Amino acid sequence: MKKSRQTPVLVAASILLIIISSLIPSDQSTWLGALQTLMLGAGLLGCCMALAVCQGRQGW
Repeated sequence: MKKSRQTPVLVAASILLIIISSLIPSDQSTWLGALQTLMLGAGLLGCCMALAVCQGRQGW
């Protein structure tokens, strides 16, 4: 995938993971809480990676 398309796709996937993780009823089960934490972490990591790609393109 071209770098020009990589950042928006990464941001969209990360936002989707964060939204889905907020919909999981984590108070019902320890496993659901763990899943929510993993999805939220993956979403935040994706946002950080997208920011790094964007900064790398701008030469920061």
